[in-house]
This record gives sequence, C-alpha cells and structure tokens, in this order.
Amino acid sequence: MMKSIIHWLHSQPMRVKVLVFGIIMSTIPLLLISYYYYSNVKPDLEARIISKQELMLKNLTGEIEWEFNQIFQQAQFYSSIREKEDRRTIFYDLLLKNSSIEEVVITNESGKVEEKVSRYELNIPDTNERWFSDEMWVAFRSEDRIYGKVEFNQFGQPVMKIAVVYLENGSRNAVGITIQLQKIIGQISSLKQDNLSYIYLLDREGKVIAHQDYRRLWHQIPDVDNKEMLGVREKLTDLGWTIIMEQPKTTAYEPINEMFMKGLMVAVFVTLIVSLISIYAGLYFTAPIIVLDKEMRKLKAGYVVSPIILNRNDELGQLSQSFNEMSQELHEKSLRLKQEKERLDIVVNGIGAGLALVTKNFQVTWMNPLLEGWINKEEIKLPCYTLIGGMTTPCENCPITCPERNENADTIMRMQKGKREERLFRHRVFPLTHAIKGEGEYLLFIEDVTEEKQMEEKMIQTDKLSALGLMASSFAHEVNNPLATIHVYAEDLIERLEQSDDALDEDEMALYLRKIKENTDRCKRITENLLKFSRKSNWNVSHFDIKETIQNSISLVEYSLKKKKILLDVSIQKEMPCMVGDSIKLMQVLVNLINNSIDAINQEGTVSISAVQQNRRFVFKISDNGCGIPDQDMQKIFDPFFTTKPVGKGTGLGLSVCYGIVEEFGGTIMVESRIGKGTTVIVSIPAETRFKEDKQ
Repeated sequence: MMKSIIHWLHSQPMRVKVLVFGIIMSTIPLLLISYYYYSNVKPDLEARIISKQELMLKNLTGEIEWEFNQIFQQAQFYSSIREKEDRRTIFYDLLLKNSSIEEVVITNESGKVEEKVSRYELNIPDTNERWFSDEMWVAFRSEDRIYGKVEFNQFGQPVMKIAVVYLENGSRNAVGITIQLQKIIGQISSLKQDNLSYIYLLDREGKVIAHQDYRRLWHQIPDVDNKEMLGVREKLTDLGWTIIMEQPKTTAYEPINEMFMKGLMVAVFVTLIVSLISIYAGLYFTAPIIVLDKEMRKLKAGYVVSPIILNRNDELGQLSQSFNEMSQELHEKSLRLKQEKERLDIVVNGIGAGLALVTKNFQVTWMNPLLEGWINKEEIKLPCYTLIGGMTTPCENCPITCPERNENADTIMRMQKGKREERLFRHRVFPLTHAIKGEGEYLLFIEDVTEEKQMEEKMIQTDKLSALGLMASSFAHEVNNPLATIHVYAEDLIERLEQSDDALDEDEMALYLRKIKENTDRCKRITENLLKFSRKSNWNVSHFDIKETIQNSISLVEYSLKKKKILLDVSIQKEMPCMVGDSIKLMQVLVNLINNSIDAINQEGTVSISAVQQNRRFVFKISDNGCGIPDQDMQKIFDPFFTTKPVGKGTGLGLSVCYGIVEEFGGTIMVESRIGKGTTVIVSIPAETRFKEDKQ
C-alpha cells in the first residue's frame, strides 16, 4: 500500500507534490501533538479516577467496619453484665439508640436462646429455640466474633446475625445481635456521584446485597476481568464482604475524547487553510517549473524553443535565465554537431578504408559501407578475427587480448574470398577511451594496400634493375677475366694435344682442367648472384646464414671496389645464429648501401661492413670515409627519387627501398654523416622477426 502511494506521488506533477507536502507538514505535527497529549493525559486521567475511587471505597469501608465494631463493642460490654433485669434494661436501651439493631439475644453453651429482646416479636423465647445457623454454630466453638449470612426477616428486609462469645461459670455463652442492612444499602446507594459510575456490595457468596441499580440486587456477579471498565475493590476482611466501584472506560475517557475531537476539528481547519496556501504557493512556485518543463520537452524533441521571460529575481528567475542560455548554446552546438556529423559521414564513407567498431568479445557492432561491400552480408555477425582474418581463434598478441602490446595494431593480411583475386589489407586496431559499453570499445581500421604493395614491389624491382644497369660493366669485367683465363688454358691444352707433346702428362692436364673449372665456377657464382639479385619475388621467409648473404652481396660490387682501389673491411661476429626472413631482400639492402659508400669515395677509400648480435637484435653497420651528406639533405635521403648523384649515377630509389625493406623486417635504419668525414648506416633488425604480412 505504501509503495503504491509513493509510486502515485512520484508520478504526479510538481504542484500536486507541493500541495501534498503542505498538507502533510501541517496535519502531521497537529496529529502528533494531539496523539502525544491524548496518550499522556489518558493514563493520568485513569490514575486520577482510580485514586478517587480508592479513596471513596476506603472511606465507605471504614464507616461500615466502624459501625460493626461499635455494635461488637456494645455487645461485648453488655455481655459483662450479670443481672438479668439490668441486662434487659440495657438491651432495650440498645434497641432505642441503634435503629439498625432488630434483635438482641443471649444464648447458652448449647446455642439455645435464654433471653431475648426483639423489636418486632415477643421477648419470650420459644422452648429450645436455636438462634445460630449451622455455619455460625461451627464458628461459635472456636471464634470470639461470629458473622452470619445475609438473610431476610418476615418483612422481606435484609438482615445479618452477629455474635460475641463470652465465658460465664466456665461455659461459652454468646450475645447475638440481628442487624438490619437497609441503612448500609441506603448509604451505598446514596454515594452515586454521577450517571457514569456505580458502587455495589457483595457478600461472602458473591451475591449483590447493595447496588445503585436495584435490578441487580441479590444476583450473582461473575468474577471476570472486564477490560472495558475502570474499577477498584475493597475487602472487608472480618465480614468477608467486597465493595466494588466501577466506571466504563468510554465514559471515563469522554473528556479527553472530546478534547481529541476538538483537536481533530482544529487540524481539519488548519489543513484547509494550509491547503489553500499550498495551492497558491504551488501555483506560484511551480508555474515557472511547468513552463520550463514544457520548453525542455520541446528542446528534447529537437524544436527551437522561445526564451522564457520571468520577472523574478529569485532562484527560479536565475534558472530560467540559465535555461535560455543553455538552450541557445545547445542550439548552436546542435548545428555544429550536424555539420561535424556531415563532415564525418563524408570522411568515413569516402576515406577509402574499412572502419568497424569491435567489442571486447570480438563482436562487430558497426561498419562503414565500404567495409560492408568487402564482406558478405551473411558473415557480418561473425567475430572480427573470423570476419577479417578468416581464423577460428583471436589473432596472436591482439590489442584486445593484450592491450599492453601494440605490435598487432598495424598488420598486413592476405584475404581471398571465393574465386576473387587475392588482396592485401593493412589491419589496425585503436582502443577507444570513452566508448559506450557494448557498442564497441575498439576501432578497426582496414585499408586495401594491394596496389601500394604492388607499387612497392615495382619500385624494389626498378631499383634492382637500376643497380644492375649501373653494375653492368662491372659484371662484364668480372666475367671477362675468368673467361679469358679459361680461353688461354683451353687453347694451350688443345695445341699441346694436337702436337702430341710428350711433356704433357696427367698431372699437368689435371692442373689445366682445374684452372678451367675454377674459373667456370667463378663465372657461375657471379651469374647466379646476379640472377638471384635481379629476380622479382615476394617475401620468402626462411632461415639463412648472415655471413653467406653478406659475401654474396660483396661479390656483386667486388669489381667496383677494385676499380676504385677501395679497401673493404668485413667484420662478422663468430658463431652468428641464422636469421629468419628473406635473404634476397636483405641482400638488396646491403648492395644498395655498399654502392652508396662506393659512390661517396673518389679513390682509395675504405668501406667497413660489420654484423653483430646485440640484445636479441642483429645490427649491421656499413661505413665509409667518403664525402658525407650535407645537413640540409639529411631529412630527405629516404624520400623516393631524391638523389645527390649526377645524372646516370642513380635513380633516387636506393635508400627509400632500403627503408621499406627494413621496416618490413620490423627493424630500423639510421644514418650518421659528417661532411668530408664519411657516412655510417646502422640497420637493426629483431632476432625474432614478426612480419606484418599475414601468410595465410
């Protein structure tokens, strides 16, 4: 019930809440005060009523006990008189003085009446007349004061017998007195204070012998605990009687109930006044709030709101002014947001890359139209690693599962859907700091780099062909020398065989053939390195020997070194482990860097090549003591087609291609140069190379 009231109150407008608040705050204090006084006055009134009743009953019981004690004392006094004439005279005098005494007798030890003085009968006792009842006769033998039951005389009046025992000549005699109770009953009936309370007297057997309501006389009163009555009772110990005074609680509490009702009337009146004031206050204070709420709803719906004008200097006036400023600012920001959204939509849809939002559970919640065009619609609900990479488990070191690592934030993947051509995509993952939970905590950026990679391969191949063109004369000289040697040895051997030269033995013939074979192998090795270097190929990941790759690279530039009389210093760490990657790509880097060093030296210089393993990385250094690179050109040396060489000496692709290849290895390339002192190129490649291109 209480929850329903609270729910109803929450759903009501502000003016109703103000009204209810005013009524509650005005009525509850009055009701609490009334209840407080009612709960405190009620026990006090009850205590006062009971105290008054106890006082009245104590006075009444005292009077009744005093009257009976007087009669007992008179009887005790009269029992001491021995002369019969004197005794009779005194008994008559007792009847005259006390109208409540009806009869006085003297009994012997057998209980028979010896003398009798009566108000309504003859004073001559009957023969063997017994005055005691059975109950009194039992008490006569052991007690000094004897009380009888309430009886009725010949006139129908309630009477009661009492007796005082005395000893005469060693025998137990008694003075008996019959007392009319009409006086006591009248005394109790006259004590009625008002119509709200009453007093009644019970005998030993619980019968009513005196009551203000005569209809209840001589009836048995059940001994019950009536919680609806306020009453006290007093016990007359000797007589065995009980006096009870009772008053109904409804009548006892009538004054405070009347006071409480008056308090309620006052509360109703005050509530009515406060309600009127609350209605006025509610309309006064809530009217601006209602206007603000109406305008706020319009603002929420996207409508342009009008300024709220309140001629008030209180908080509501300040609130309306703040609302006007806020609505104006929101309107301006909404226009800016629409403009930004339009720009963002143009950028997202025209960026030429796929975008998607991914949750921590790898679920794709949104993607731009371009990415939707790349992917089949039935696959959109798949996890991102299946949708993008075609895998059954999350990518290794994925930024979602390994946020502390960023290596997988820029990955090249190969994707092939059905019979379509294979495409290359650059896959990047960006965590969103202020993402809404469940709508995507990561931004997936997928870029089709197939043409870019094809262009890079063409540039690499162009660089190879350019290098081959520049080294063509060197290759011719390198091959020409062994061919000349082969020709000389072959021609000399043929002549001696034709002339049947006896000096030509098997050992000399073997020497001739070994020379021919050595020079033939040299031509073959030069040709193989040349073909290997010039061959167009994709990345071919394998384990290869670094020392062998360096030697193959040197063989391609050996003639140029000899031609310029350049001293080559090669330093390779002993027990160098195998490297993982593409040896041809690394060979192209080394050839380009050595050629640059050769071009930087005029004559008789030095080129140093070193390879070591440091901190789980392979470090290659190519140094020369050539002319160096000017400072103004250092920032442009990796730009494509930039070169300081004269026409015909270079294409400007060498360092640019080297940079791209080293980056594919996951490494770095740095250049240190001083004019007139030389140049040092440092290439650092991780020992455990993780290629960005997916080989699926």
